[in-house]
Amino acid sequence: MENEFKLIKDRILNEDRFEEILVRMECEHITPKGNRYEAQLPHKFNSNNKRSVQIYVNENLSCRVRSKGFSQGDIFGLVSFIVFDCYSEEQQNKNLPKAKRWICENLGYKELITNTHNSPVEDPLKWLKEVKKKRNKKVLDDTYENLILPDEIMNQFVLYPYLPYIQEGIKYEIQVEFQVGFDLLTERVVYPIHNQYGDIVSVKGRTIDPLYKQKGIYKFLYLYNFNKMIELYNWHRALYYILEKKEIIIFEGEKSCWLATQFGYRNCVAIGGDDLSIYQIQMIKNLGIEIKIILALDKDKNPDDFKKQAKKFTNARLVYAMWDGETNLLSEDLKHSPVDLGKDVFNELYQKSYKYRIFA
Repeated sequence: MENEFKLIKDRILNEDRFEEILVRMECEHITPKGNRYEAQLPHKFNSNNKRSVQIYVNENLSCRVRSKGFSQGDIFGLVSFIVFDCYSEEQQNKNLPKAKRWICENLGYKELITNTHNSPVEDPLKWLKEVKKKRNKKVLDDTYENLILPDEIMNQFVLYPYLPYIQEGIKYEIQVEFQVGFDLLTERVVYPIHNQYGDIVSVKGRTIDPLYKQKGIYKFLYLYNFNKMIELYNWHRALYYILEKKEIIIFEGEKSCWLATQFGYRNCVAIGGDDLSIYQIQMIKNLGIEIKIILALDKDKNPDDFKKQAKKFTNARLVYAMWDGETNLLSEDLKHSPVDLGKDVFNELYQKSYKYRIFA
């Protein structure tokens, strides 16, 4: 039975049926974006978030519903959540056969509906899996490492620091260190994304158009598809300092790592979002139980958001919140990161973070 679920995922992935399955679930505003597909929930959820539903183009078909707390499931869990109203993990696990049948019926995989343990299926994609096994290493379970891009990939960009960033306070030398440049083709500020070993796996671009929202332009865009759920930005640079200081600072955005490094806090990484995946959690837990964890989320996050991320670690871990709830040094409207108002403000928030131990 387990092989059938994997076979269905492989077929969806290789046949690129993501948009179709989202349409069948009655999702709206379906948009391919980098390494995933995004969509709005069906009308019954009363949600106007056009990016709420996310299906990642990876071996596991990892899925999220950003506005509803569904963050670590796969395509079967997503179908259970949206189609069958199964909101707990226990309900989703019990609903697996129904979710499987629904997917098979809607995508035309009818030969897989009646298969049992006693009638194994010949996998037509077996040869492709063997190729992938030789090409990629597994990170966890059925998730493979991202493909490595050559370092020369950055030669197509203008690798000079971006003047407005300098005016914001990000020094020339820091931009050089993090390989900040500019892509003339897409008119975006760009910088490489590395895996934990320091290999380039993607390039992220930020638009410079101040009217990007009105024009429907994405603020950030990955120029090369990759699975960001298994990477932590700046890990390869920060690892030595994390182990030396026995502490890791976790930001949302990559730019926060640049400023923290400039302020002398090199033991920092970025999620590239606001929700830690099981793979990112495991990377951190593998460092050892003595590593202190500081969650440095943006100002718009409340205590429950910090607790949600902290719960993904065990209570035996030392998890702290860099929370600006008392002094209000940062602006919620501007969604400030703890580093955005300079070194003195960040130092104050850093010192206070040890007051906020999270017992999730």
